[in-house]
Amino acid sequence: MIKKLVLNDIKHNKLFSGAAVFFMAVSAMLLALTVLLTAGLLGAIDSLMAKAQVPDYMQMHAGDQEAAVYEESSGELPERQIARFAGSCEAVEKWQICRFLNLDNSRLSLGGKSLADSTQDNGLSMQGEQFDYLLTIDNEIPEVLQGEVYVPVCYRSRYELTVRDQMEIGDREFVIAGFLRDAQMNSMMASSKRFLVNEADYKQLKEEYAEEYLIEFLLRDGTDSNVFAAAYAAAGLPANGPAITRALIRMMNALSDGTMIFIIFLVSIVVLLISLLCIRFMLSLQMERDRKEVGMLKALGVGKAQIRRLYFAKYLIFSVCGGLVGVLTAFCFRDPLERQIRELYGVPADGLRAGILSLMAALFTEGIILLSVHRFLRRTDKMSALTALSAARDQERKHGRRQYLLIGFVAAACTFLALVPQNLYSTMSDPAFVRYMGIGDGAIRMDVRQADNIDAVTKRIADTLEKDARVEKYAVLRTGSCTAVLSNGEMIHLPVETGDHHIFPVNYSKGRPPEGEKEIALSSMNAEELGLSVGDSLHLMIRGETAAYLVCGIYSDITNGGRTAKAYQTDDEIPPVWSVLYVSLNEAADMELWMEEYRQMGADVIAVADYVKDTYSQTLEQLRLASVSALGMAVLVTAVVLTLFMRLIVEKNRYAVSLHKALGFTGSNMRRIYFRKGICPALAGIAAGVLCGNLCGEGLCGVMLRSFGVDSFHFTFDPVQAFLVLPGILLVTAAAAVWTGIREIRRVSAWECCSGMED
Repeated sequence: MIKKLVLNDIKHNKLFSGAAVFFMAVSAMLLALTVLLTAGLLGAIDSLMAKAQVPDYMQMHAGDQEAAVYEESSGELPERQIARFAGSCEAVEKWQICRFLNLDNSRLSLGGKSLADSTQDNGLSMQGEQFDYLLTIDNEIPEVLQGEVYVPVCYRSRYELTVRDQMEIGDREFVIAGFLRDAQMNSMMASSKRFLVNEADYKQLKEEYAEEYLIEFLLRDGTDSNVFAAAYAAAGLPANGPAITRALIRMMNALSDGTMIFIIFLVSIVVLLISLLCIRFMLSLQMERDRKEVGMLKALGVGKAQIRRLYFAKYLIFSVCGGLVGVLTAFCFRDPLERQIRELYGVPADGLRAGILSLMAALFTEGIILLSVHRFLRRTDKMSALTALSAARDQERKHGRRQYLLIGFVAAACTFLALVPQNLYSTMSDPAFVRYMGIGDGAIRMDVRQADNIDAVTKRIADTLEKDARVEKYAVLRTGSCTAVLSNGEMIHLPVETGDHHIFPVNYSKGRPPEGEKEIALSSMNAEELGLSVGDSLHLMIRGETAAYLVCGIYSDITNGGRTAKAYQTDDEIPPVWSVLYVSLNEAADMELWMEEYRQMGADVIAVADYVKDTYSQTLEQLRLASVSALGMAVLVTAVVLTLFMRLIVEKNRYAVSLHKALGFTGSNMRRIYFRKGICPALAGIAAGVLCGNLCGEGLCGVMLRSFGVDSFHFTFDPVQAFLVLPGILLVTAAAAVWTGIREIRRVSAWECCSGMED
């Protein structure tokens, strides 16, 4: 009996039924897609890291200018000292030293395309002997022949490369034998990229380029990498470069695609909220329409639980249909959104697990909607038969007001959905985003890394800049590694950038740049891990002596794992490992010509705008995709909701429309009246959405980016996109939806009001 009643009700209320299934399907699809992408990303990363046997702790070392750290001043690492440390440390399971031959980007080309403007430290490597393997696209360990090279997979699409293309290093040519996945350096946010070559080729090129070292350790299960890092620092082993942990590698790999997934998750939450409100409202309208029938059933003795089951059974059917459609749609959208994930990390080992989790996410979504429906239906228990059979004009007026309010809310929510991803994309692609990268906002960045004498090359470039009339201002910053002694006696290695930090200041969440010789500013992640704030002291060990530095500021930084520091130095207390110069030119200067001229002086020169885009190219591409998807979803939801609600408004006011036509109003007159009624709340909602998207959205994105070392985050708006294009698209969509929804007015005849009294 109940089944027959439910099926008849669905047939007679196709509009309500279709709308309910749509909202349930969209909500299930978005959350299932979020889970699918998250499980796929983390699964692929973990699978690649397991096959590559990524080290738990890696210390980069570029060589030290102090002979004390070399064996017999020969320029070789003290391997016996490292071996003694590893042998005496119970936490170490395996260890090895991987060589990295740092190449000059100006002498490097792939497929005929120069890498002179690349922001990456490109270098040659040999295969790891015990772990840290560089893998092929099939996640196998390749055998590299002499004259061949395997290129990082992230460069394949970037430079449009294919197998058998040429790679040139100076006057030497190599054949690209394939593409490799580097579990450590796949992401463009990792500042280095490794090319795999044969041992014989590596030894030949070793005479021409500077060699760096990756001192790597596999630790036993349960070992705290921070405790091990302190033990490594206390042993006084080579460490004038950044230290990388397995957790940091995993985070860097997940960040680019994780940003896109965060946006989709945000969209899923807002759409679920819209769906809950719309379904509850449609249910209330239907209950209002069925008020007399419900009253008659109660008068005939039908129990309230049976009436509740009658309505709930219908929405249970909608939920099953919507959930299945949502999951299937999520799988359809999965492939295009996962294309970059599969390119960089491969296919996750356990795809079945991702499918099960996505199904559970859809069930969770449908469960929330059904719980909301069930709680609403319990209100019918309190309604007596007499109340149900009586007139309810006040209730109808209340529903009318709520309907227009809901139109405004949906328009605001959809505008918010479209704006937040676009604003985040505009912010991260803007050159000013360098403020959150721990670097200044100069127009040009010059890196000095491969020079035999970094100080001499840096000084020569600085002297030339001082005399160059085209240069408006410049800053010279040198980065070296020193040991920080914590309050508990532990020691850690800390990369410190020295120089005048007032010329091109970064974004400081607390305090100010260092001004005195014994002042230091810390990145927000460093300050949090060390438990320090502005006004505290930090002891640094330099050249065997300990000196107290005052923490004067906390700044944002998402480079080098977000763990950096800045100090003001007037002498060469900290020997530099590399130098960076930032330059701003006069308006009349030709930037491209100027950069090409200074590349001849031994520095990698690139425009800061290109540096940002190059570093975040993967993230920006995924964020752009998420932004387009969010806009598409916002347009779809706006169109469906406004069309549906205006159709319901016309249907509910059918008697009034017919009466107006009988009194002489034309169909065009009535359409204009109802168009204004629908477009005004939509317009107000879009305006509210612009305000919330530009203000509240900033806080939401700030919460996500704070975990990566960004404090005091602020949107950099593209005013045309944020205030004209996106609101304009949604306004046009709203207008078209309202106009479509009120077309039913044409079918209302003037004689209908004479056929009987208004219900």
